[in-house]
Amino acid sequence: MTIRMVRLVALCGFLMAGAGIGLQAHHSLAGVYDLAHEMVLVGTLEKLNFTNPHSSIELNVQSKDGSITKWTLVTASNTVLTRQGVTKSSIKPGDVLKITMLPAKNGNPLGFIKSLDLGDGKDIKLFFENQQN
Repeated sequence: MTIRMVRLVALCGFLMAGAGIGLQAHHSLAGVYDLAHEMVLVGTLEKLNFTNPHSSIELNVQSKDGSITKWTLVTASNTVLTRQGVTKSSIKPGDVLKITMLPAKNGNPLGFIKSLDLGDGKDIKLFFENQQN
């Protein structure tokens, strides 16, 4: 595991413990993410972590004042990504992505991806509300 992945796992564990969520709620998005609000981010891909049980994207988003915020965006498994046409080679560091996501409840730059646009105008749905991701 890379240091970043260890930090991400530790952060998720801390968020779950702080929200009083037990281990049985591993797949409860409602404990961490605000399901009632969507955000759209446009940024530059820094890294794609193509892993199970959830892949993630590190996205650098520039604000109006020019500062950069690095967002960690969790998504479905690499199996779901592949079924939807997203592979390790279909997006690369430096690509500009438009991502619709559910933001973290606590305001940290963390979110769960609902869909992404690879720049070709095609919206790739990755979040299925009636199914587990």
